[in-house]
Amino acid sequence: MIRVVHLFNVRNTVEESAFVEWLEARLGTATRMHGCIERRTWVLLDGFDGSYLHPHPVKNRPKYVIEAYWTDQQSADRFRRWLLETAEGRELHERWFSSVTDHSTLRYVEGWLPVPADM
Repeated sequence: MIRVVHLFNVRNTVEESAFVEWLEARLGTATRMHGCIERRTWVLLDGFDGSYLHPHPVKNRPKYVIEAYWTDQQSADRFRRWLLETAEGRELHERWFSSVTDHSTLRYVEGWLPVPADM
């Protein structure tokens, strides 16, 4: 299982709720077409840096987290190719990334054993 996580903020010039609703709908449809088995969007509630004994309020963290679960790397790669190589995918990509700031993408694999560096 591959978990792909996007963290981002919505630009001040973009109407936030309409954009997030649009992104949810478009990603939901497009990722399912390419083998995504589950997606979720999270909004930052609060947080802290440090330990539970010495917490410091978290600052300057992305407000949104979108996570997608893929059964294998090939499915995630197929979606990425669609996003970058088709007219429909490029349109989605352009609106998505022109509407957000502070974007990061992280990929995780399930398990606790060391993962090969070339994965």
